[in-house]
Amino acid sequence: MKSDEYYMSIALALAEEAAADGETPVGAVVVRRDGFIAGRGRNRREKGRNALYHAEILAVDEACRTLGGWRLNGCTLYVTLEPCMMCSGAILSSRLDRVVFGAYDKTGETTLSELAGNRVSVTGGVSEAECSELMKKFFDRLRSERKMSKLNFTEAVTDAQIEAAAALADEIWHEFFPSVLSAEQIDYMVEKFQSARAMKEQMASEGYKYFLLFGGGERVGYTAIKHDSDGRLFLSKLYVKKEHRGKGYATEVFEFLKRYCRENGLSAVWLTVNKHNKIAISVYEKRGFRKIGEGVTDIGNGFVMDDYYFQLDVD
Repeated sequence: MKSDEYYMSIALALAEEAAADGETPVGAVVVRRDGFIAGRGRNRREKGRNALYHAEILAVDEACRTLGGWRLNGCTLYVTLEPCMMCSGAILSSRLDRVVFGAYDKTGETTLSELAGNRVSVTGGVSEAECSELMKKFFDRLRSERKMSKLNFTEAVTDAQIEAAAALADEIWHEFFPSVLSAEQIDYMVEKFQSARAMKEQMASEGYKYFLLFGGGERVGYTAIKHDSDGRLFLSKLYVKKEHRGKGYATEVFEFLKRYCRENGLSAVWLTVNKHNKIAISVYEKRGFRKIGEGVTDIGNGFVMDDYYFQLDVD
């Protein structure tokens, strides 16, 4: 086998991949006594939407499958962060001989003292500076992003929140759309699609989610989304009150939607926009959306929606 630092460098590379993917940067490898790397893992909790997807668990899982058994006697686990309680249990269960970790966990949740008492050799602080610096940079970036954010997103779940979203819809639609739609069609569409009753039905039967947008503690707009069965996110509504347009809020919503897609394994954001709504079309095109089609939908009462379809692919 090569040095502990060598195998820790491989775990660090996996941790860097996790950070680039928006995951807490932890990487792990399981190495057999002859130097063969039997398992690799990195944090995937957000992408996998699974509390068990820690780097250590995934590395142990792959090692068991590679070596053809659950007993990992003669193997060492290298991990960039001191293992948590759950991962310590997996280490004990898999009969690993040794654990080598980089950065110390400051939360006090670990049980490595128990591992040492169960005949598992534990070595801490290997490449500690590099492992700790990666964690620090990741969380510094998160804090910076939160500090820069102008918007707060509150999911509308209570009757009062849904009624607030409906009130915003009534106000914004009647202010914004007279240049595009007739007054009669605006009234009809607000009642049919954006009343509190309609929103509740969409949420209950179609899986829609509505979010109130707050800027500086003030309610500035709302957005609505829905998961599609084809792995895309449908942006149903995004409206900001007139006095709050031009403040960069739309950009923040699109960043929120892209993060939401990545965290939920969705490939793209798509939407429909009225062909005559040139302001919105310009906004979407500047944000990287591309036109993927068009269509006319009968919405009843003699009215139709004559729309373009736009899509933003999420890396």
